Order: sequence, then C-alpha cells, then structure tokens
Amino acid sequence: MIVYAEIKPGDILRIVGVGAPGYARNGDLVRVTEVHPNSVHVEDRDGQPCEFVFNCGAARLEPTEWKDDFPKDTA
Repeated sequence: MIVYAEIKPGDILRIVGVGAPGYARNGDLVRVTEVHPNSVHVEDRDGQPCEFVFNCGAARLEPTEWKDDFPKDTA
C-alpha cells in the first residue's frame, strides 16, 4: 500500500492486491505522472493513463526502489 503524501511524479509503482482489472495485472509496473492529496495518476508501459483514488486505490499499489524516472530538463 502506498501513502499518497510520500509518492512523487516519476516514481515507479507495482500493481498488487486485487490489481487493476481491465487496466493492469498484478506485478505490472506503472509510472506516476501526477500526485494529488487522495489520488495518483499513473501510466503503464504503453502510456495508457489510469487514476487510483482513496484507500482502495492506495491498496492496489506498492512502492518500488525506482524513483524519479522522468528525465531532467538540462536546457
């Protein structure tokens, strides 16, 4: 289970628990694109978006060691 306040855009999360039927399987990885107080927006490996909300959404995601996956703008 994730804690929304500890998640940042670019973090890689793993789908767990009951999964995300119709979107991803258990064990799939997703990348966080936006964080809100009670939700996160993620994208899968094909760039398909999904939003996980409230405690039921947080319970379907688990943090991984991969953080800050977005490339930095060097310009």
